[in-house]
Amino acid sequence: MKVVEIKVIYESDNIEEATKEISDVFYDFGVTGLKIEEPLKDKNPLDYYKDEKEFLMVDNAISAYFPLNPYAEKRKKAILGAFKDRFSQRDDIVYTVDFYEYEQEDYENNWKKYLYSEKVSDKFVVKPTWRDYTPEDDELVIELDPGRAFGTGSHPTTSLCLKFMEENIKPGDSVIDVGTGSGILMIAAEKLGASEIYGTDIDDLAVASAKENLILNNISLEKAKVFKGDLISVVENKKFDVVVANILADVLLILLQDISEVVKKGGKIIFSGIIDEKCELVKKEVENLGFEIESIGADKEWRALLIKA
Repeated sequence: MKVVEIKVIYESDNIEEATKEISDVFYDFGVTGLKIEEPLKDKNPLDYYKDEKEFLMVDNAISAYFPLNPYAEKRKKAILGAFKDRFSQRDDIVYTVDFYEYEQEDYENNWKKYLYSEKVSDKFVVKPTWRDYTPEDDELVIELDPGRAFGTGSHPTTSLCLKFMEENIKPGDSVIDVGTGSGILMIAAEKLGASEIYGTDIDDLAVASAKENLILNNISLEKAKVFKGDLISVVENKKFDVVVANILADVLLILLQDISEVVKKGGKIIFSGIIDEKCELVKKEVENLGFEIESIGADKEWRALLIKA
């Protein structure tokens, strides 16, 4: 499998704001992790006089990584269009967009240099397998190797999910993660005491990655089961105390009816991956099923819903 790197090199009088705006474009397309290069961020301006070349030979850059699949060319055109719509009439940001292709192995090795242990919620710390970390007494550490599937815990949609999970999963609960990706939410469910955990995904690499990450966290594949396929055929008439889905809003709407059939009466549904402008639409469809919106989480432009079935 190949991976596409989309790299934006930019200059602006307000680097912090430009970094946020460029990142937002990529987040709108569902990317779950960015490599941000701000070479001068921690530099002392007085160092300019010590080494002028160092200041002149640097670039601010943001890279997003996507799988090279049949939708890659359409995604490329859409992302270029999004940058043009946002920045073409402005003179406060100058940028270029470049595209690179990597073999999966090369991508994994390159990406590892930029991932560190990160506390992503009140309890959870996501630790790349190649990093060292000593947890505090109340911290739960998730060992993760995200190289084969996207989902590192650093994106707001994942951290919003984890916060709702911390508050709503009780020891002994049954949990299903729809669109599990790297398996991070399945691992979190187990660490919160869930006794039965399912995960589903339609992508072979995601299924393989989730299984690998579960094993890395010493979680039995008998206790936490990962399946490839559509939701209803996988669960075989089972119902769960908690259903988690961190997927884009349009996909959540497609899966909503199926999800409603696998959650127990009075159980909880946690939706994330919802861009702010689509939140009202998702809320409306959820309420049309007779479910109650208990809470809305927000981080930047992203929203998560806690729903009572």
